[in-house]
Amino acid sequence: MWLRNLREIFKYTSDKEKRRLKPAATMDKLKIGVVPYMNAKPLIYGLQEKADKIDIVYGVPSVLPEMLENDELDVISMPSAGYFRSTGYEIIPGSAIASNGLVESVKLFIKVPSMDKIRTVALDKDSLTSCVLTKIILRKKYSLNPEYIVLDDKRKIYNEYADAFLVIGDDAMKVREEGFIVLDLGEEWNELTGLPFVYAVWVTKSGSKLPGLSKLLIDAKECGMKSLDEIADVEAARLGMEKERCFRYLKESIKYNLGEQEVRGLKSFYDYALEMGEVKDGVKIEFYNE
Repeated sequence: MWLRNLREIFKYTSDKEKRRLKPAATMDKLKIGVVPYMNAKPLIYGLQEKADKIDIVYGVPSVLPEMLENDELDVISMPSAGYFRSTGYEIIPGSAIASNGLVESVKLFIKVPSMDKIRTVALDKDSLTSCVLTKIILRKKYSLNPEYIVLDDKRKIYNEYADAFLVIGDDAMKVREEGFIVLDLGEEWNELTGLPFVYAVWVTKSGSKLPGLSKLLIDAKECGMKSLDEIADVEAARLGMEKERCFRYLKESIKYNLGEQEVRGLKSFYDYALEMGEVKDGVKIEFYNE
């Protein structure tokens, strides 16, 4: 029974279904939007027992902010770059998708024989924060300023005649690394700054009144952290990967707390991104307070 329920809550919501969603404000259920990657599953695992009160909607990082803005969702896992490109949102404290070193699921694959040969980089338009992170790493760590090619279809990433290409999420863990120079961007960021990198945070619109929201999400995360073995089992079957690798990734590579160091990492990311013209000036980190 638990396995069937788990598979149901992890079901991806299609674009067609997304367009049929009614505004969140008109619904009794709390609508929570989250990315469809393995690393997000521990954050929402504990919500599976609340299906009568909560709807989980999956979407790529570039789509979820639009759905929140249009009141199709109440809460989303927002890419860090998305938060810093807009105003009117508050971060729900306590949880995040982050890394403090090797991340495994955000990688730049380099085809040319050395870093200084990189002239063009192919990016996936859905990889909002990771695209900005790529630009920061290449410019600030390697003094490179290549041409960036943003592609609508991520399947074209692998065939694009670019010197390097970015892959994120579950796909990044499945691409064979032989024949490439591979940069793990979580590790690269940590070497550059000495700080964790925060890929996404829970946010809601400023002024939202959602009693018990912070506790709900923290409790869900804590439930997920106690259930990594079960989550790894489901994800390994879904992705065709070894369970042990999935478990190690969720337990060691991904960090789920939003503490003082993670907030420092967020601020550092904003400073770099602002300097490069990738985010909006004057955005502050504001926290949701019930």
